[in-house]
Amino acid sequence: MLNICIVFAQLERETIQKRVSDAYYSRSQKGFRMGGKPPYGYRLEEILMEGIHTKKLVEEPGEAAIVREIFDMYEQPDTSYGDITRYYAEKGVQFYGKELIRSMLAQLLRNPVYVRADMDVYRFFRSHGTNIVSSPEQFDGIHGCYLYQGRDAQTDKLQNLKGHMLVVAPHEGLVSSEQWLNCRIKLMRNKTIQANRKAVNTWLAGKVKCGNCGYALMSIKIQSGKQYLRCTKRLNNKACPGCGKVYTEDVENYVYKEMVRKLREGQSPATYTKLKENPQVKQIYREIEEMEKEISLLVDSLAGAGETLTDYINQRVEEIDQMHQLKLEKLSVLAENHATPEQMEKVASNISLWGEIDFKEKRFTVDKMIRSLKVFPGSVQIQWKF
Repeated sequence: MLNICIVFAQLERETIQKRVSDAYYSRSQKGFRMGGKPPYGYRLEEILMEGIHTKKLVEEPGEAAIVREIFDMYEQPDTSYGDITRYYAEKGVQFYGKELIRSMLAQLLRNPVYVRADMDVYRFFRSHGTNIVSSPEQFDGIHGCYLYQGRDAQTDKLQNLKGHMLVVAPHEGLVSSEQWLNCRIKLMRNKTIQANRKAVNTWLAGKVKCGNCGYALMSIKIQSGKQYLRCTKRLNNKACPGCGKVYTEDVENYVYKEMVRKLREGQSPATYTKLKENPQVKQIYREIEEMEKEISLLVDSLAGAGETLTDYINQRVEEIDQMHQLKLEKLSVLAENHATPEQMEKVASNISLWGEIDFKEKRFTVDKMIRSLKVFPGSVQIQWKF
């Protein structure tokens, strides 16, 4: 902790003075002082670091508990901004004396001040072109980060991370790197998520596809009160023969029985490990580290290089960077499909209490177990996530 504080004090004097906008830091005879309100979940406490009077963020227990609750809620696949803002409005919880609105929630979820930043967080920001001032060793899985608007950056730091500046801070984060990254990845896909209509007729919505054309199946209610699945492509232009007259309830019953069978076959929650312990993820991290080492060596070789060597090095760096991006995209897919041991415990519990749990819990269970469902005339094909 002391080392982080000392390093941060040095950064304040040497780096932040040169590179961070005066809107974030102002200088007085006592040193640097952080301006503006502290992030929700923290309060400011004055400290002295190496003779410098400054302020440090300290956890505010009541608010910090709400911050953790927000990350817990948003990490769930079906939870939207609206779900969270309505929840706190109904409870009468205020943020800075105001009702929580979408823009405030978006800023909170994006802010790396809350993450216990480790090397996963370092790689995430580096992959997005952020200028990382702190050394990799400072990403210790304990401390949060400050993200500053880059003076030469072309976009706002909440929308695009390229060209902005990240510094490991002296305060401790509130949420794990894995949870923060899960939420950040979901935020990056937020526009797509918002475009999808919320499921109301079946907990299979978003997963169930026509086996013939691959288009989504829509659950339609008829006069008798029963629902059946119709191919949306066939509904639009008759260009697909569809999957026949398949009742939603029949497919739901079949899928539930298959989920029970899947868990009984030995796919127990104990088989799920943390994302970082996944063999595929470990291998990708090793490959990314090797790429980063090669890029560092190539860049170091540029000093004094002739025109031919410089051209080669630049070309090779570009090739490695493209491979690097592909690896990061693969990591994003793995993270999206990943379920923690705690989540799988919840899945097992939901399966055993299926008749008692609500629609949202059923959606959660399906999302953690199933990648997609293809319905053919007379059969259903399930693609599992494990």
